[in-house]
Amino acid sequence: MKQHSGRQFYQIVVAIWLTFSFGSVVLAVVSWTQLSTRLAQGRQVTITRNLLNQIFESLLDLETGERGYVITGDKKFLEPFTTAETNLPGQFNRLVTLVHDNPAWLDKVADLRAAAGASISWQQAVIDARDRSFDKAQAIVSSGRLKTMMDDLRGQIEALDAALQSRQDMVRAEISHRAFRANLATLVAGTFGIGAGLLALWLASMASRHKERERDLVEAKLSAEHSNQEKTAFLANMSHEIRTPMNAILGFSELLGGDLTSPKHRQYLQSIRTSADSLLQLINDILDMSKIEAGVMDLRPEPTDLREICDFIRVLFSKAAAKKNIRLECHVAEDLPHAILIDRIRLRQVLVNLVGNAVKFTDHGGVDVRVSWEKQASSSQIILTIEVQDTGVGIPEDKLGLIFKPFVQSGAHLEKEKQGTGLGLSIVKRLTEAMKGTVTVASVIGQGSAFHLRFPDTPISARLAPSGKKSPTVEADFNDLRPSSLLVVDDNQTNCDLMVGLFAGSHHTLFFCNSGEEAILKARDLKPDIILMDIRMPGIGGHEALAGIRKTIGLELVPVIAVTASALLEGENSLKEMFSGYIRKPFSKHELFAELADFLPRRATEANPGKETPKNGEGFASAPVPKELLSQLRALLVDPWPAIRDTVAVNESKIFAQGLEGLGQRWRCEPLVEYAQKISRDAENYAVTDLEKHLGEFSALVEQLEKASHE
Repeated sequence: MKQHSGRQFYQIVVAIWLTFSFGSVVLAVVSWTQLSTRLAQGRQVTITRNLLNQIFESLLDLETGERGYVITGDKKFLEPFTTAETNLPGQFNRLVTLVHDNPAWLDKVADLRAAAGASISWQQAVIDARDRSFDKAQAIVSSGRLKTMMDDLRGQIEALDAALQSRQDMVRAEISHRAFRANLATLVAGTFGIGAGLLALWLASMASRHKERERDLVEAKLSAEHSNQEKTAFLANMSHEIRTPMNAILGFSELLGGDLTSPKHRQYLQSIRTSADSLLQLINDILDMSKIEAGVMDLRPEPTDLREICDFIRVLFSKAAAKKNIRLECHVAEDLPHAILIDRIRLRQVLVNLVGNAVKFTDHGGVDVRVSWEKQASSSQIILTIEVQDTGVGIPEDKLGLIFKPFVQSGAHLEKEKQGTGLGLSIVKRLTEAMKGTVTVASVIGQGSAFHLRFPDTPISARLAPSGKKSPTVEADFNDLRPSSLLVVDDNQTNCDLMVGLFAGSHHTLFFCNSGEEAILKARDLKPDIILMDIRMPGIGGHEALAGIRKTIGLELVPVIAVTASALLEGENSLKEMFSGYIRKPFSKHELFAELADFLPRRATEANPGKETPKNGEGFASAPVPKELLSQLRALLVDPWPAIRDTVAVNESKIFAQGLEGLGQRWRCEPLVEYAQKISRDAENYAVTDLEKHLGEFSALVEQLEKASHE
C-alpha cells in the first residue's frame, strides 16, 4: 500500500512539473513569435515610409524637369521628368501592396496616386505648350494651377507619413514590451529545465531502489515462459507420438472397409474409426488451446462461401441427428455475398464445436443454424452473424459465465459430458475473438440454448470461394496416375505396411527404407519419380536427408513430399517451404492421391487396349459416343453440375473439368475433352464470366453427344 501511495506521489509531482515546464516553454515560444511578428510589422512600416519619400522625390523631379525645359527650351532638362514618370507607376504599385491590409491608408494612397496623375497630365500640357511657344507655356504656369497641385501633393504625403510615423512609434513600443516578455519567459523555461534535470536525478535514485524487485519479476516471467515452452514442446511431441499410430489405425480401417461383408464386423470397424476420430479430435483440441494460449495461432483469411460450410455441417452431423430422430437445419440468407474474407478452417471448426454440442445435448426437437448479415458504412464490409440454436437440456444460469473457460462443463447432463473434455466452447471463444468476433449465449434449462456469433468489419471478397467438397467424378484410384516409382522413407514398419495396402493392385512400384542415410543411398541408385519422406527418424531425419538428396546430380528436382505427424504451425510452414509437398498424419487415401496428383501426370486410359492412344485429339471425332459415357454424363447433369453451375466455384470447377477430361480421353470423345480444357482454362485464369457461360453449356453438349450417338 505504501509503495502504491509513493508511486502515485511521484506521478503527481512529475505531472505538475511537466505541466509547468511545458507551459513555460509554450509561453516562451508564443512571446518570441509575437516579438518576431512585431519586428516584421516595424520593418514593413519603415519600408513604406522610405517608399513614400521616394515617391515625393519623383514628384519633385517631375516639377524640376518641367520648369527647366520651360525656361531653357533644352530637351536635356526633361530627363528627370521622363525618369520620374517611368518610375512612379511601379512605386505606387509597391506602396499599394505594403498598405493593402489598412483600408484607411489604402484610401490615402489612392487619393495621392490620383493627384499625382493629374499633376503629371498638367505638367505634360505645359511641356507640349512650350514645344509650340514660350509665351503659351508661360501663360499656363502663370495661372498658378501647378503650384496648387504640388502644394496639395505635399500635404497628402505629409499626412500619410505622419500616420506611418505614429504606427511606427506604437510598434517600437510593442517591440520593447514583447522583448522583455520573451526574455522573461526564456528565463523561466530555462529555470524549469534545470529543475527538471534535478527532478530526473532524484527520480533515478528512487528508481534504483526498485531495481532488484523488477529483476525478480523478470526472472519469474522468464521462468513462466520457459515452463510454457516446455509445455508446448511436450504437447507437440505427444501429438507426434499419437498421430503416428493413429495414421495406421485410420488407414487400415479405411482399407478394411472395402473388404468386410459381415454387418457385425463392419459395425466393429465403425466403432474403431469413431473412437480413433474422437481421440484425434481430443488431441487437436488440446493442441489448439496450447497454440491459442501461446499466441501462435495463425489465421489465414481466404474467400469463403458460408453456404459450403453449412453444407459441410449438414453432411457431417446429418447421420447423428437422424440417429436421434432430431431435426438439423441450416438457413443462409439468400442475399449473403458468395465470398467473404475469413479463416474458413477456423470458422468451420467453431461451428463444428457448437453444432456438435447442440446435437449431443438435444434429444427432442432439433438444431437450427442461421446465417445472416448486415450492411456497414463501407460497401466492401459486412457484419456477419451466425446463430446456433437447439432445444436441448440447456445450461444453468450460474454456469453461463463459466462454460467458455477450459475444462469447465455445465453439469446439466453428466452422462453426456463424460464424452467430452470441456475444451470445445473455450476454443470457440478464443477462435472467435482471434477472428475479431464475439460470442454470446442464452439458455433456459429444459428448453435449449442459443449461441450467437458476430463478426463485424468482415470484408467481401472479389474472388470466388474455392469449394471444399470433392467431386464424385474423381475417385482416389492410383491407376489414374502415370505408372511411377515411389520411394517411401519411414522408420515405422506399420506405416510401411499401410502404404503397401494403399497401393495394392496399382501399377506403381514402391521401394522402402527406414532411415535418412538409407534414403540418400537408395535415391541415388533408384532415381525414383517421387519420394515420400518421414520427418522424425533416428539418426538423419527428413530435413537432413532432403539436403543430401538435393546435392545428388540428377535428383535436384525430384519431388520430395514431407510426411509428418507434427501439428506445430511453425514446423508446418517450414516444411511447406523446404519440401515439394506436405501431408500430415493421419491421412486418407484420397488426401494422398490429391498430393501425388500435383506431381504425377494423369494417365490417359484407352477404350481398346493394344491400340495406340491418338495424339492431339486425332481419332476422337470418328469414334461413336458409347452408351456408358452418355450414362455417366447424364448422371453428372443431376449431380454435381447444377451446384457447380450456380455457385461458379473455381476450385470445384477445376475438379469437375479434370473428371470430364478423364472421361473424354478414356472414351476417345474429342468434344468432351475440348470442353473440359476450356473449363480448366477459365478456372485457372479466374475468368468468372467466361466460366459461368461455359458451365451453362454442359447440358447442350450432352444433348449434342446424345444426338450423335443415334446418327
